[in-house]
Amino acid sequence: MSQETSRATGRLETYTQGPLAGAARWRFEVAGVEEVTPRMRRLWLHADGLRDLGHQPGQDLMLAVPVAEGATVNRRYSIRHTDAEREAVAVDVVRHGDGPAARWAELARPGDVIDAIGPRGRIVVDAEAAWHLFVGDESALPATLAMLEAVPAGAPAVALLEVDGPEEEQDAPAGTVVWVHRKGVEPGEAGPLLAALDQVALPEGQGRASVAGERRVVAAVRRRLRERGVDDSWISPKAYWSRGQANAAHGEPLRD
Repeated sequence: MSQETSRATGRLETYTQGPLAGAARWRFEVAGVEEVTPRMRRLWLHADGLRDLGHQPGQDLMLAVPVAEGATVNRRYSIRHTDAEREAVAVDVVRHGDGPAARWAELARPGDVIDAIGPRGRIVVDAEAAWHLFVGDESALPATLAMLEAVPAGAPAVALLEVDGPEEEQDAPAGTVVWVHRKGVEPGEAGPLLAALDQVALPEGQGRASVAGERRVVAAVRRRLRERGVDDSWISPKAYWSRGQANAAHGEPLRD
Protein backbone atom coordinates (compact mmCIF):
# COMPACT_ATOMS: atom_id res chain seq x y z
CA MET A 1 0.00 0.00 0.00
CA SER A 2 2.33 2.71 -1.21
CA GLN A 3 1.34 6.29 -1.70
CA GLU A 4 1.62 7.51 -5.27
CA THR A 5 4.71 9.62 -4.68
CA SER A 6 8.32 9.76 -5.72
CA ARG A 7 10.34 6.92 -4.21
CA ALA A 8 13.12 9.33 -3.18
CA THR A 9 13.31 9.43 0.61
CA GLY A 10 14.58 12.03 3.06
CA ARG A 11 13.72 15.33 4.68
CA LEU A 12 11.12 17.23 2.65
CA GLU A 13 10.62 20.28 4.86
CA THR A 14 11.76 21.67 8.22
CA TYR A 15 9.34 23.56 10.48
CA THR A 16 10.79 26.56 12.31
CA GLN A 17 7.60 28.19 13.64
CA GLY A 18 4.24 27.23 15.08
CA PRO A 19 3.25 24.00 16.84
CA LEU A 20 5.51 21.90 14.60
CA ALA A 21 8.65 23.96 15.25
CA GLY A 22 11.64 21.66 15.61
CA ALA A 23 10.05 18.87 13.57
CA ALA A 24 10.46 18.01 9.91
CA ARG A 25 8.41 16.36 7.20
CA TRP A 26 9.98 13.13 5.97
CA ARG A 27 9.41 10.64 3.20
CA PHE A 28 10.12 7.12 4.42
CA GLU A 29 10.42 3.78 2.72
CA VAL A 30 9.54 0.63 4.64
CA ALA A 31 12.86 -1.17 5.01
CA GLY A 32 11.75 -4.18 7.03
CA VAL A 33 8.96 -5.76 9.07
CA GLU A 34 9.30 -7.78 12.29
CA GLU A 35 6.77 -9.64 14.44
CA VAL A 36 7.80 -8.60 17.97
CA THR A 37 4.94 -10.46 19.71
CA PRO A 38 1.65 -11.90 18.44
CA ARG A 39 0.01 -8.47 18.89
CA MET A 40 2.95 -6.14 18.14
CA ARG A 41 4.35 -5.52 14.68
CA ARG A 42 7.54 -3.51 14.09
CA LEU A 43 8.10 -1.45 10.96
CA TRP A 44 11.59 -0.22 10.10
CA LEU A 45 11.35 3.06 8.17
CA HIS A 46 14.32 4.33 6.16
CA ALA A 47 15.02 7.87 4.96
CA ASP A 48 18.17 9.38 3.50
CA GLY A 49 19.76 11.76 6.01
CA LEU A 50 17.89 10.30 8.97
CA ARG A 51 20.97 10.70 11.18
CA ASP A 52 19.72 14.28 11.60
CA LEU A 53 16.38 13.20 13.14
CA GLY A 54 17.50 14.40 16.58
CA HIS A 55 14.73 12.79 18.63
CA GLN A 56 14.49 12.16 22.36
CA PRO A 57 13.24 8.83 23.74
CA GLY A 58 9.47 9.11 24.14
CA GLN A 59 8.89 11.21 21.03
CA ASP A 60 6.95 10.02 18.01
CA LEU A 61 6.33 10.32 14.29
CA MET A 62 2.99 11.39 12.86
CA LEU A 63 2.43 9.13 9.85
CA ALA A 64 0.21 10.17 6.94
CA VAL A 65 -1.53 6.80 6.58
CA PRO A 66 -3.10 6.22 3.14
CA VAL A 67 -6.83 5.41 3.20
CA ALA A 68 -7.87 5.98 -0.41
CA GLU A 69 -6.47 7.30 -3.67
CA GLY A 70 -4.70 10.51 -2.66
CA ALA A 71 -6.27 10.66 0.84
CA THR A 72 -4.55 10.10 4.19
CA VAL A 73 -5.26 10.21 7.93
CA ASN A 74 -2.71 11.09 10.59
CA ARG A 75 -1.67 8.54 13.18
CA ARG A 76 1.12 8.93 15.74
CA TYR A 77 3.58 6.18 16.64
CA SER A 78 6.41 6.35 19.15
CA ILE A 79 9.98 5.88 17.98
CA ARG A 80 11.13 2.61 19.54
CA HIS A 81 14.62 2.30 18.09
CA THR A 82 16.96 4.12 15.74
CA ASP A 83 19.67 2.60 13.53
CA ALA A 84 22.11 5.26 12.36
CA GLU A 85 23.98 2.90 10.05
CA ARG A 86 20.80 1.91 8.22
CA GLU A 87 19.34 5.44 8.52
CA ALA A 88 16.18 3.87 9.86
CA VAL A 89 13.77 4.14 12.77
CA ALA A 90 11.50 1.47 14.20
CA VAL A 91 7.86 2.09 15.09
CA ASP A 92 5.81 -0.61 16.83
CA VAL A 93 2.13 -0.97 15.96
CA VAL A 94 -0.37 -2.82 18.16
CA ARG A 95 -2.55 -5.26 16.26
CA HIS A 96 -6.05 -4.30 17.37
CA GLY A 97 -9.21 -3.10 15.71
CA ASP A 98 -9.73 -2.50 12.01
CA GLY A 99 -8.80 1.15 11.62
CA PRO A 100 -6.84 2.60 8.70
CA ALA A 101 -3.49 2.52 10.52
CA ALA A 102 -3.99 -1.08 11.64
CA ARG A 103 -4.82 -2.11 8.07
CA TRP A 104 -1.85 -0.22 6.63
CA ALA A 105 0.59 -1.69 9.16
CA GLU A 106 -0.71 -5.21 8.54
CA LEU A 107 -0.24 -4.90 4.77
CA ALA A 108 2.99 -2.86 4.79
CA ARG A 109 5.87 -4.44 2.91
CA PRO A 110 9.46 -3.36 2.15
CA GLY A 111 9.44 -0.73 -0.58
CA ASP A 112 6.18 0.93 0.48
CA VAL A 113 6.48 4.71 0.85
CA ILE A 114 4.87 6.89 3.51
CA ASP A 115 5.24 10.52 4.62
CA ALA A 116 5.58 11.53 8.27
CA ILE A 117 6.23 14.53 10.50
CA GLY A 118 8.56 14.36 13.50
CA PRO A 119 10.02 14.02 15.91
CA ARG A 120 7.07 15.21 18.01
CA GLY A 121 6.08 15.06 21.65
CA ARG A 122 6.98 16.74 24.94
CA ILE A 123 6.81 13.74 27.27
CA VAL A 124 10.42 12.64 27.55
CA VAL A 125 12.71 11.58 30.38
CA ASP A 126 13.10 14.22 33.10
CA ALA A 127 16.76 13.86 34.07
CA GLU A 128 16.20 15.89 37.24
CA ALA A 129 13.39 13.72 38.65
CA ALA A 130 14.10 11.87 41.90
CA TRP A 131 12.20 8.81 40.64
CA HIS A 132 10.34 7.63 37.55
CA LEU A 133 7.01 5.80 37.25
CA PHE A 134 5.49 4.67 33.97
CA VAL A 135 1.94 3.30 33.69
CA GLY A 136 0.25 2.16 30.49
CA ASP A 137 -1.10 -0.55 28.22
CA GLU A 138 0.56 -2.04 25.14
CA SER A 139 -0.02 1.15 23.13
CA ALA A 140 2.35 2.88 25.59
CA LEU A 141 4.91 0.09 25.48
CA PRO A 142 7.20 1.45 22.71
CA ALA A 143 7.56 4.90 24.29
CA THR A 144 7.84 3.49 27.82
CA LEU A 145 10.59 1.01 27.01
CA ALA A 146 12.50 3.68 25.06
CA MET A 147 12.28 6.07 28.03
CA LEU A 148 13.19 3.36 30.56
CA GLU A 149 16.39 2.74 28.63
CA ALA A 150 17.18 6.48 28.89
CA VAL A 151 16.57 6.91 32.65
CA PRO A 152 19.81 8.14 34.29
CA ALA A 153 21.81 5.40 35.99
CA GLY A 154 20.90 4.99 39.66
CA ALA A 155 17.52 6.75 39.44
CA PRO A 156 14.65 4.59 40.79
CA ALA A 157 12.31 3.58 37.97
CA VAL A 158 9.41 1.18 37.57
CA ALA A 159 6.92 0.59 34.78
CA LEU A 160 3.49 -1.02 35.09
CA LEU A 161 2.64 -2.36 31.63
CA GLU A 162 -0.67 -4.04 30.86
CA VAL A 163 -0.74 -6.74 28.17
CA ASP A 164 -2.95 -9.72 27.33
CA GLY A 165 -0.62 -12.34 28.79
CA PRO A 166 2.99 -13.55 29.04
CA GLU A 167 3.25 -14.01 25.27
CA GLU A 168 3.08 -10.21 24.91
CA GLU A 169 5.95 -9.43 27.29
CA GLN A 170 9.10 -7.93 25.76
CA ASP A 171 12.73 -7.58 26.80
CA ALA A 172 13.13 -4.71 29.25
CA PRO A 173 15.74 -3.32 31.66
CA ALA A 174 16.10 -5.85 34.48
CA GLY A 175 13.95 -5.21 37.53
CA THR A 176 12.08 -2.22 36.15
CA VAL A 177 8.91 -3.65 34.56
CA VAL A 178 5.88 -5.18 36.27
CA TRP A 179 3.87 -6.98 33.61
CA VAL A 180 0.14 -6.71 34.32
CA HIS A 181 -1.85 -9.47 32.58
CA ARG A 182 -5.46 -8.67 31.76
CA LYS A 183 -6.68 -12.23 32.39
CA GLY A 184 -9.77 -11.79 30.25
CA VAL A 185 -10.53 -8.18 31.17
CA GLU A 186 -11.31 -6.11 28.07
CA PRO A 187 -8.63 -3.59 26.98
CA GLY A 188 -9.57 -0.10 28.14
CA GLU A 189 -10.70 -1.10 31.63
CA ALA A 190 -8.83 0.64 34.46
CA GLY A 191 -9.04 -2.15 37.04
CA PRO A 192 -5.85 -4.13 36.30
CA LEU A 193 -3.54 -1.11 36.25
CA LEU A 194 -5.14 0.51 39.30
CA ALA A 195 -4.71 -2.73 41.26
CA ALA A 196 -1.06 -2.94 40.24
CA LEU A 197 -0.48 0.73 41.10
CA ASP A 198 -1.87 0.20 44.59
CA GLN A 199 0.94 -2.29 45.21
CA VAL A 200 3.72 0.15 44.30
CA ALA A 201 5.45 2.14 47.03
CA LEU A 202 6.24 5.61 45.72
CA PRO A 203 9.69 6.93 46.77
CA GLU A 204 10.23 10.21 48.54
CA GLY A 205 11.06 13.36 46.62
CA GLN A 206 9.80 14.97 43.45
CA GLY A 207 9.39 12.31 40.81
CA ARG A 208 7.83 11.99 37.39
CA ALA A 209 4.85 9.77 36.56
CA SER A 210 4.22 9.18 32.86
CA VAL A 211 0.76 7.72 32.24
CA ALA A 212 -0.32 6.66 28.74
CA GLY A 213 -2.86 4.45 27.00
CA GLU A 214 -6.65 4.45 26.76
CA ARG A 215 -8.15 7.88 27.51
CA ARG A 216 -10.40 6.92 30.44
CA VAL A 217 -7.78 4.67 31.99
CA VAL A 218 -5.22 7.48 31.86
CA ALA A 219 -7.70 9.74 33.68
CA ALA A 220 -8.39 7.07 36.34
CA VAL A 221 -4.69 6.45 37.00
CA ARG A 222 -4.07 10.17 37.21
CA ARG A 223 -6.82 10.49 39.83
CA ARG A 224 -5.36 7.61 41.86
CA LEU A 225 -1.92 9.21 41.83
CA ARG A 226 -3.39 12.47 43.08
CA GLU A 227 -5.17 10.57 45.86
CA ARG A 228 -1.81 9.13 46.86
CA GLY A 229 -0.30 12.58 47.17
CA VAL A 230 1.48 12.91 43.84
CA ASP A 231 1.39 16.55 42.76
CA ASP A 232 -0.42 17.00 39.45
CA SER A 233 2.57 18.88 38.05
CA TRP A 234 4.59 15.66 38.41
CA ILE A 235 2.18 13.67 36.26
CA SER A 236 2.54 13.56 32.45
CA PRO A 237 -0.67 12.07 30.99
CA LYS A 238 -1.02 10.97 27.36
CA ALA A 239 -4.11 9.38 25.79
CA TYR A 240 -3.20 7.26 22.78
CA TRP A 241 -6.66 5.84 22.09
CA SER A 242 -10.26 5.91 23.27
CA ARG A 243 -12.31 2.75 23.64
CA GLY A 244 -15.11 2.57 21.09
CA GLN A 245 -13.99 5.68 19.17
CA ALA A 246 -11.67 6.27 16.25
CA ASN A 247 -8.89 8.78 16.78
CA ALA A 248 -9.37 12.28 15.41
CA ALA A 249 -7.76 13.64 12.24
CA HIS A 250 -4.72 14.85 14.18
CA GLY A 251 -3.94 11.25 15.17
CA GLU A 252 -5.06 11.26 18.82
CA PRO A 253 -8.40 10.90 20.67
CA LEU A 254 -10.76 13.84 20.78
CA ARG A 255 -10.52 15.77 24.03
CA ASP A 256 -13.56 16.22 26.25
